[in-house]
Amino acid sequence: MKRTIFLCISILLLSVLSYSQDNIMETISSIDTEYQELLAKEEEKKVEFTNEKAKLEEELVKLKEKQQGKEKVFEKLQKDAEIRWHRDEYKKLLKRYEEYYKKLIIGIEEREAKIAELEKLLSIMSE
Repeated sequence: MKRTIFLCISILLLSVLSYSQDNIMETISSIDTEYQELLAKEEEKKVEFTNEKAKLEEELVKLKEKQQGKEKVFEKLQKDAEIRWHRDEYKKLLKRYEEYYKKLIIGIEEREAKIAELEKLLSIMSE
């Protein structure tokens, strides 16, 4: 009788352990799968940030090119606002020109800040 009970308990214990081992292997497999998915998502995000940074750098180059010719045109408009017959219109144009370049400078600063932020994110993701 004791042998039968011992045998039943042993069989029960072995079946529980074998089931537990299968369950552990499935859990490890699912954790590994989730980890691989997270790595893939992180890589996608990294590519997205890299593309966004490249786009912002292109925009920044274009904006800086527009800013370079500013001084000559600005000086000419100031002289024309003093000398020409239609001074008021030149002054209005000069004022609009100043507003445009203020917005241009703000746009450049925003893009430079965004590029710096993306570079920081990419350096963190590369580690």
